Amino acid sequence: MTLSDSTILVVDDEPVLRLTFSLVLQQTGATVHVAEHGLDALLVLERERIDVILSDKQMPHMDGLTLIQTLRERGITAPVVFFVNGVASENPAEMERLGVTEMITKPLHPAELVKVLTRVVANIPSDTQAA
Repeated sequence: MTLSDSTILVVDDEPVLRLTFSLVLQQTGATVHVAEHGLDALLVLERERIDVILSDKQMPHMDGLTLIQTLRERGITAPVVFFVNGVASENPAEMERLGVTEMITKPLHPAELVKVLTRVVANIPSDTQAA
């Protein structure tokens, strides 16, 4: 799979970041859906096939960790890329246990976002895209 063939869900409570990430990813040809927090993301996932989830970790209503736990409980295995305020403060074993594919540190440069997501979608087997 290539980035231009993928459908990405951007989950962030900051409107400027949602818009920025969405525009950057749309320029690659990806289909992009956005959600303000984890609860909104679950609603999007009920109606759309999503290949990759790009999510902030800290959000109101439902944070990124609760979102990924809920996804895994529902059998959704789409790769999750977290953007966090500091990778050093994260527990790599916990992130791996939850199925976090990548962690990117904020502030995030658009070229880095594209590079990471290109790598992530290239590793998605064609028969295991999200529901």
